[in-house]
Amino acid sequence: MAGGKKIDGFKAALELLQHLDLAAQQTLIADMARQDPEMAIRLKAQLTTFDDLQYLTVGMMSKLWPETHINDWGLALRGSSSEVKNHILSLLSKNNRNDVDELLRGKPRPLSEVMEAQTRIMDVVLAMKAKGEIVLSKDKSEKYV
Repeated sequence: MAGGKKIDGFKAALELLQHLDLAAQQTLIADMARQDPEMAIRLKAQLTTFDDLQYLTVGMMSKLWPETHINDWGLALRGSSSEVKNHILSLLSKNNRNDVDELLRGKPRPLSEVMEAQTRIMDVVLAMKAKGEIVLSKDKSEKYV
C-alpha cells in the first residue's frame, strides 16, 4: 500500500509498458517471460500496439487522422505488416492515400525514425482510447454503438 491506496500491479505494469516504444516493450516482456510467463502473456494480450490499428474503422480514422501528421504515417507504416498498412491505406481518402504512398516509396529511413513515428501515432491513439473516442477491439463480432 502506498499512501493508503491499494495499487493494482498488473494495471500499473500495463500502463508503464503502454508508454514505452515497441522495442522496449518487447525487451521487457521477454525478460518478464523468463520470470513469470503467465504475467507476460497477460500483459502482452492487453497491450495496445501499432498492429491493433488494423481494427480501426473509417469513423475512428476520421477522428485520428487530423490529430496526427502525414509524415508520421509515411514513416510508421514502413515498419508495419502489409495487413496493417493496407488497412490504414484503405481508410484514407484517395489524396491522402496517394500522399502516404509517396512517402512510403521515399528514400530508406533509419528504423529508429520509424519506431519514433509509430510511438507518436500510438500516443494519440492511446489518449483517444482513454477518452473513449476510439475502440480497438480484436473481437470482430463485438458491435459498438
